[in-house]
Amino acid sequence: MDIISVDDMRRLDALAISNGSASGFELMDHAGKGAAEEILCYLEGLPPRQRRRIVVLAGKGNNGGDAWVVARVLHQQGLTVKLYSCCRRDELPADARLHAALLPAAVPRREAISELPAEALQPGGVIIDGLLGTGLHGAPRDPYRRVIDQVNASGLPVVALDIPSGLDGDSGAAECAIVADLTLTMAFPKTGLVRGDGPRLCGAIHVIDIGFPPAVTAAAQSLGRAFTQADAAALLRRRDRAAHKNSLGHVLCVAGSRQYAGAAALCAGAALRSGAGLVTLAHPAAMPRPASPHALICTPLGDTQRDDVFGDAMVPQLQQALLNKNAVVYGPGSSPAATPDVLRALLAAAIPMVIDADGLRLLAAHPELLDAARAGLVLTPHPGEMAALLRGVGLVDAMPASRSEQAKALAARCHAVVVLKGQHSVVATPDGREPTINLSGTAALATAGTGDVLAGMIGAMIAQGMSMEDAARCAVFVHGVCAECWHDAQRALIADDVVELIGSALRLVAPNA
Repeated sequence: MDIISVDDMRRLDALAISNGSASGFELMDHAGKGAAEEILCYLEGLPPRQRRRIVVLAGKGNNGGDAWVVARVLHQQGLTVKLYSCCRRDELPADARLHAALLPAAVPRREAISELPAEALQPGGVIIDGLLGTGLHGAPRDPYRRVIDQVNASGLPVVALDIPSGLDGDSGAAECAIVADLTLTMAFPKTGLVRGDGPRLCGAIHVIDIGFPPAVTAAAQSLGRAFTQADAAALLRRRDRAAHKNSLGHVLCVAGSRQYAGAAALCAGAALRSGAGLVTLAHPAAMPRPASPHALICTPLGDTQRDDVFGDAMVPQLQQALLNKNAVVYGPGSSPAATPDVLRALLAAAIPMVIDADGLRLLAAHPELLDAARAGLVLTPHPGEMAALLRGVGLVDAMPASRSEQAKALAARCHAVVVLKGQHSVVATPDGREPTINLSGTAALATAGTGDVLAGMIGAMIAQGMSMEDAARCAVFVHGVCAECWHDAQRALIADDVVELIGSALRLVAPNA
């Protein structure tokens, strides 16, 4: 999906209205109803005592109009809703004024507020932010600034409509802005959501379909590419009813060491949960076999007493393990002490391969190994591994560049798909096209082992027939949705939980996946 500017969004709105596709009133209705549907899903993940009432905040622009629609729809769904507007109803634009008039009298509302009353900020409420849309430039003034400060100090869950109030929709600059847990952006992501302070303020980003016809959507002037649920759903086609384990791909995970046996189990378990028909874990023989999953095939390499990391003597056994495999994942938990010959043998096997974790460090130390590659590669660095790779392959000049430019440069140099992990993970391809920015995920993924899970997921999707780039983008998105499916405290998530959430995330993205 295209990432666009604020001005281009206005142009598309005007185009849809002028060509008769929809009126401004109808577009606002679609936006508010679509946002309300997402809010209802979000509320399901909160404990009942944390969603006793919905506090809707409205400003004087079209963003405020969306908020009035949301308040009406959530009230119709039986929720306790209160609306607070920073302006009088007669100050709203025409379409927003019409929607405000449709709010049932049973919904309490206060207009022209200078600040929020204490009752609006009590525990048990969820804040819907419709104060300031994308038209803001510079710091917000009172009463908006005061209300923003109150919301941020409250600690309540916050859902932002289109953009967190106070965030510049183009630059991502923010002197005083709402910190949202979820941002529901209308029609297209705006550049400010993924630049500057945007990633820190937006939380997860969901795109709301407001009813633009294809001709209007096609007229967007792209300033970047985002990967959204619609993109992932298009790749997760219904499984063939005649499928069997041998038709769904066999992944070989070459992972683990005595010290990091858990990383191997996470990687292989994720590959199984992501739909691969068979998964084999090749590991140093002195590493304990994972206790689960029981469906995992294990192939110990070397001597059970001596070989606790991958070494050169294991190559003949490894070459046998490579037979009839559809994808290889190398690196999770493989230890910095692993020798280069194992990676060289894997690269020479002409099987699509994902390289992660210690495998990336090994590649950075021995960039000449890339010459051995006989099939496509996916490299999955976190920022520290990215820095090592850029230095290793002679791209030091790219280190000060943006994340997208770094990923693009590494992909071109290594002839590989590159997944630069982190908030809004970037996926770049070796053909020089604009990288995609992933919109799913939460800070819950900031814990050890989640990268090992992602590597296994990518390997499984490749083994099932996706292209390298599609597998990387789709797995990254589903991986982020796993975190969104986690309904306990974000800091309590561990990588083992992510593996167990893969099924729920796949079902949420595509019901027949």
